[in-house]
Amino acid sequence: MQLYTHQEIQYQIAEKIKAVRKQQKRTQKQMAAKADVPLSTYARIEQRGEGSLKDFAKILMALGRADEIDKILQTQAETPMDVYARIKAKR
Repeated sequence: MQLYTHQEIQYQIAEKIKAVRKQQKRTQKQMAAKADVPLSTYARIEQRGEGSLKDFAKILMALGRADEIDKILQTQAETPMDVYARIKAKR
């Protein structure tokens, strides 16, 4: 597992947002309007990865990629043994 600084993670997110926007052949102005965020906010998120979580979520929705949050923050399914251990611990 590779460790990242928060700046590296922000930069990666910014680059990915920019790449998806370009793949969709949209301008920053078009994406800002679609996401309902000011152009300056959109540009700051795309350039530096800086902005609010609310604006990030709005941009993901505008890009049609909100469902990818599940991939980022996956949780492991509880195994039958985990269920058994949890039930047994409550007794």
